[in-house]
Amino acid sequence: MRKNLSLLMAAGALSVTVLSCNANEKKTLSENTEAKTENSNTADKQDILKIEFTGTDNFTIKNPKLKVSLFGHDPLLADAAATLIAEKEYEQKSVPFTIDLPVPKDAAKLVDPKSADRIEYYISTEWDSDGNGKANEKGDVFIDHDKAFPKVKLNGELQKVYLKILK
Repeated sequence: MRKNLSLLMAAGALSVTVLSCNANEKKTLSENTEAKTENSNTADKQDILKIEFTGTDNFTIKNPKLKVSLFGHDPLLADAAATLIAEKEYEQKSVPFTIDLPVPKDAAKLVDPKSADRIEYYISTEWDSDGNGKANEKGDVFIDHDKAFPKVKLNGELQKVYLKILK
């Protein structure tokens, strides 16, 4: 019985060693793949979403740093959370302005591959434009949801998002 137990433990240790060696080989392979991916043309893997931010308020911007996020969701799944597709920080000192937001070509598949044909997208911003240390609060530049919900299409056309000062 002791011999069988010793053999079983040795076989288990050998299995773990073999599996960890295979895992290291796979890791090295994926690292090589990632290195090749970084060196390849990233334009093949991304689209550009052009967004024009505009508004009629008198905008005073003390802090030019803002973050723009693109979310996707399936409108038929009411209880499902939206998926963050892309996010990038920008610096803007005045409104109106236009940005180019890089978006993965397979954006719909990031949300739900089964419903890729009906995915809808919208923009969100985070901006402490008045410089008080708190973003998206009274006095900050914010998306004007009253004028239009910030839905966008990934069709290559310029998309317009309206801004206002939160009151």
